[in-house]
Amino acid sequence: MVALQLAIAGVAVGSVYALIALGIVLIYKCSGVVNFAQGGYAMLGAFFTYALASAGLHSVLALLLSVILMGGVGALTQILVLRPMLKAPVVAVMMATLGILIVFRAVCLLIWGPDQLAFPSVFPPGVIQMGGIYMTYNYIAAFSLSLMLCAAFLAFYQYTPLGLMQRCAADNTRAALAIGIHVDRQVTIAWTTSAMLAGLGGSLLASLNGLSIGLSNIGLVAFPVIVLGGMTSLPGAIVGGLALGVLQAMTDGLLTPLIERVLREYTTIYSIGALQQVIPYALLVLVLLVRPQGIFGSKGTERV
Repeated sequence: MVALQLAIAGVAVGSVYALIALGIVLIYKCSGVVNFAQGGYAMLGAFFTYALASAGLHSVLALLLSVILMGGVGALTQILVLRPMLKAPVVAVMMATLGILIVFRAVCLLIWGPDQLAFPSVFPPGVIQMGGIYMTYNYIAAFSLSLMLCAAFLAFYQYTPLGLMQRCAADNTRAALAIGIHVDRQVTIAWTTSAMLAGLGGSLLASLNGLSIGLSNIGLVAFPVIVLGGMTSLPGAIVGGLALGVLQAMTDGLLTPLIERVLREYTTIYSIGALQQVIPYALLVLVLLVRPQGIFGSKGTERV
């Protein structure tokens, strides 16, 4: 029963991981750039929601408006910072995204400080019980909203004209240009969408765990997610996010207490710290050793 309770909580958090990871995969597919600023977008979106709600807006309206604002931030960073680096090496562009993350952290630290803040309640308080399993409305709403958006996102890229243009621009830039697709515009749309997804995911995570500058670290958690699912696979990001969320929850609720009990009985060690924070990177190393392309990824080919 405890394991099931932990699995449900892990799925809820993992669905938010998936939402944030989708944005990283989208940008990587479009431009070949790994976006280190994704965690900064998540943090900034959550702080926008907090600021708007503190100013008197209803929390749901504050959440919606912050997502729109994050779309503007994503578009501006792509147009003003990244588009001028079009001919720069990919590594230089990646370093620029790391610089964007540092700037976002510095701005949020300057305005809101380093302390953890009580995030406004976006969803109604309360708990429901089903078969001895307790689920808060926060977790249910975060899971439902994240999963619906992930499904809508996949459907958008599969069936809509704009989604098909995005896929074409991502898969073959020259072919996209040849048939009249404005690739720069598609890249801007990708960054806009990625920032909106990250901002929403950051607000959902803050509603579950509180808000602080440390929320930007979620970007580092998202990288094992996309490596596990496959760097270019949108469904892989969803599966990887859910798997990582469950694994972290199981580690925190079952494995860590078990190891600590053994250590206390036979050694003088009483705590092993936050083992669940190590799990994503251990998983990352394991996947890179066993299947570098990820679960849903495919091996690349290179002409010699």
